[in-house]
Amino acid sequence: MLKRRLWFILSLLALFAVALACGTRTATRVPQGAPPAGLSVARIRELLQTVAGANLQKQQVEIKSISEGSGSDNAVVEARIETAFRFARTGGAWQVAEIRLGDRQWESIELIETAVRHEKERRTTGLLRRVADGLEAYRREKGQFVPTEDFAVLLDYLAPRYLSDPLRFDWWGTQFVYRGTAAGYQLLSAGADRKAGTKDDLIIENGVLRSEVGIR
Repeated sequence: MLKRRLWFILSLLALFAVALACGTRTATRVPQGAPPAGLSVARIRELLQTVAGANLQKQQVEIKSISEGSGSDNAVVEARIETAFRFARTGGAWQVAEIRLGDRQWESIELIETAVRHEKERRTTGLLRRVADGLEAYRREKGQFVPTEDFAVLLDYLAPRYLSDPLRFDWWGTQFVYRGTAAGYQLLSAGADRKAGTKDDLIIENGVLRSEVGIR
């Protein structure tokens, strides 16, 4: 159940990445560019109609252009999705409450945001642990941790011998924070609010995860 929910949430991000359009669209318009080998325009439309468990009609999806991605196994599709949102007023303020993904199929925006935040916390914690493992490997060989407060300097010490990938950013796009002496260190992600020193920070101190906010 959790895996299905996470797959739904992560897939829905792709739905939000396209432009949401109003009015009737023609699904027969020929898009600019050509799809990569093994991916047809019809298949692209089919995938968009059903992304994140949606059940959109063919005329709700207009593919505008197709271009190459970062490699042969990637493509960038610009599309317009016609859908609807429900707004609700809470405490005098209007908010987007739900998105329609099909006939009588509405999904909660709050649920989506919560699930996405939890998944980003889980993945960011995994990145922090990888850096912490690299620090521990460095300590075993050198007899101390890296004494710096500059994360870029830390990576210079660790990569690639102790850390194969130069991990720099968390899943919110914020650079990790490192405060280290020869005797110990603190490794930190600023969390969803992108502000270090707040309650949603994810912190590892000397190899011990100190905060597991929202992690499932």
